[in-house]
Amino acid sequence: MEKFIDLIRKSGFKGELANDDETIEFYSHDASLFEIKPELVATPKNSSDLQGLVELVKANKSNLPNLSITGRSAGTCMSGGAVNESIIVDFQHFDEVHEVTKNHAWSQPGVFYRDFDMATKKLDVIMPTYSASRDLCKIGGMVANNAGGEKSLEYGKTENFVEELKVILADGKEYTLGPINRNQLVKKMAQKDFEGRVYKQMFDLCEKYYDKIKKAKPNVNKNSMGYNLWDVWDRDKGIFDLSKIIVGSQGTLGLVTDAKFRLVPIKPHSGLLVLFLKDLDDLGEIIPKVLEHKPATFESFDDQTLLLSIRFMPSFLKILGPKKF
Repeated sequence: MEKFIDLIRKSGFKGELANDDETIEFYSHDASLFEIKPELVATPKNSSDLQGLVELVKANKSNLPNLSITGRSAGTCMSGGAVNESIIVDFQHFDEVHEVTKNHAWSQPGVFYRDFDMATKKLDVIMPTYSASRDLCKIGGMVANNAGGEKSLEYGKTENFVEELKVILADGKEYTLGPINRNQLVKKMAQKDFEGRVYKQMFDLCEKYYDKIKKAKPNVNKNSMGYNLWDVWDRDKGIFDLSKIIVGSQGTLGLVTDAKFRLVPIKPHSGLLVLFLKDLDDLGEIIPKVLEHKPATFESFDDQTLLLSIRFMPSFLKILGPKKF
């Protein structure tokens, strides 16, 4: 790895590289139960830095077969998506919200959702798919794990709000992925390059197994598991959208450098109904009855969960601060 680190430095990489014990220990954890120690933590300054790093990994993979890259935003995902045994890429320098309008916003993956939220609320709009870690998570992680939290019953998940993505694929080049029509798809597939092959192979896969893929889509309100093949190709509308398979893929298919989100108006009022149950067995009858009335959110927890939250309240206070708490 030391020789590879020298290669990165000689390549003109402008960001930071670290493999000291303290850094390695910190990045061996995220919010999951897993612990995997990486060999290197790279913090690219910009997309060019990251493209160069991916190209180096590709060029040296045959000599160093264990080389791999895992993207990391805030590390709040509980599935272990932000840890690996090779190279962790920290997106902390990708921290700019480019543009916000009444309808959409462009943001880099290293932006905290709380800052993104503050920027959109100035125009009385919101991206409502935030998770419970809304004050701690970042935009990149929300795309990577297809975040959906308390408002997912009403609004769905992050996939419903992603309009376009800028993604660095395995060839080390950055592409803009989003919905294209049949004519645009035919032109993409005719390209004699890496991008053309990706579009051609993905279309062939989705078309060959179209009915099976569509049938496999889970009929649930919330599903954060990738890969969402069933949303890539729509025969009836003639729309092909590779961004759909990137959302929820945990960075395994490409590294997102920019994201365009659809925004919705903030609702000025809300209400809260609290029910206390003596027996959780009644929950099975209550849930479908409540859902008939289309609630914006629906949460349930038992006394043990409540006691656990009370136990960790000092930690929440320390992390969030008095006002948020």
